[in-house]
Amino acid sequence: MGDVDIFFNAKTFAVIGASRDDKKVGHVVFKNLLHSDKKVFPVNPKAEKILENHSYKDMFEIPYQIDCVVIAIPAKFVPLALRDAQKLKVKSAIVLSAGFSEIGETELSHRIIKIADEADIKLLGPNSYGFIDPSQKLNTTYFEGIPKPGNIAFISQSGAIGSAILDTATKLSGFVSIGNSAQLDFSDFIEYYSRDKNTKVITIYLESLKKGRGRQFIETCKKCRKPIVVLKSGKSQTGQKAAQSHTAALASEARVYDGILKQAETIQVNSIKQLLAVAKILEKFPKLGNKAAIITNAGGLGVLATDACESNNIKIPSLSKSLIAKLNTFLPENWSHNNPIDLVGNALAEDYKKTISLIEKENFDFSIILLTPQKMTEGLLTAKALMEMKKPVFACFLGGSQVREAKKFMARFGIINFVDPKEMCDTLGKITK
Repeated sequence: MGDVDIFFNAKTFAVIGASRDDKKVGHVVFKNLLHSDKKVFPVNPKAEKILENHSYKDMFEIPYQIDCVVIAIPAKFVPLALRDAQKLKVKSAIVLSAGFSEIGETELSHRIIKIADEADIKLLGPNSYGFIDPSQKLNTTYFEGIPKPGNIAFISQSGAIGSAILDTATKLSGFVSIGNSAQLDFSDFIEYYSRDKNTKVITIYLESLKKGRGRQFIETCKKCRKPIVVLKSGKSQTGQKAAQSHTAALASEARVYDGILKQAETIQVNSIKQLLAVAKILEKFPKLGNKAAIITNAGGLGVLATDACESNNIKIPSLSKSLIAKLNTFLPENWSHNNPIDLVGNALAEDYKKTISLIEKENFDFSIILLTPQKMTEGLLTAKALMEMKKPVFACFLGGSQVREAKKFMARFGIINFVDPKEMCDTLGKITK
């Protein structure tokens, strides 16, 4: 396995292909690196200055030892850049350039791997989007901006999907785009984030593993004590072909990867949205049992949630006689008298609050709080009542303008709200045990 700490610990960076043109990759990468506390040097023989910084004709002119070189030049010139890095004893390189094995240029790909191995250079890419370490404000990608520090690491085979995740404002402990993973791959960065004190959950966008690396992937995942959530694409035959042309990934049948991911003890999800939702739940609740209490002001919504729970192996235990007796003291006669607990349509925030306080003392692992806006509904006050819950709680406040403030409140204070009960239970079903 490659020791990738060298990327995150680098103090000096050279950007080969830095540009004065703000539409070029080299310009954006250099600009991003200037926001860190690292020493950053632009290399471009045709420019005297880039963003008011002296531009060097080549790396040999730079008056500092370079720890990491970021390469953003045409693919055919990358071997020469790596040879220069070898002469200067640079120990890590990020190749953003595309045009290697993903388009059939396997010989060129083999050349840069050979150089990197000879020079003992740790190589990220080619066709990488770079990496980001929010805790250091270190951004080697060409995504403008940087996510706020969080506890979720994201390792992606696709730079574009990486940029989309970065643009969601999800708080991250780190981001890495492995690109073609000619040398370093998923296993190297899973191992890194498994040791990283800021990371609680590791998320992965996976198209395919390189030939011969499946066993290493399984072993690395199994050794990791943090949850690993994987979104696998390329399950269809057409998707497999697309994956191969995207990052030179090897196509394979879906059931093979289902087996690999199961052996690796990862959590496999079905969409980008679910990837983020599962990660955010695990970030907050590392362990989640499967016994749920459902509290609702709409019977139909409770039925939908119950159906969705059952299809995801989430148990909906019956209420004890003592709990029913306690609920009878303040709920209307026509409440459901079972789980789901239907408070009926005129339920106020106080009804939710009292019910929640009783449920907390019962043998449920978590609560599902459903709400639809009816004439008497107090959405914001009900959302505030959820703050008092000690056990995990998940909300599904359906509606638009009448529950907008409640949703804003929940988002602000970290109460996880879903827009649909099926989406909620499909997500929770990936986690509950």
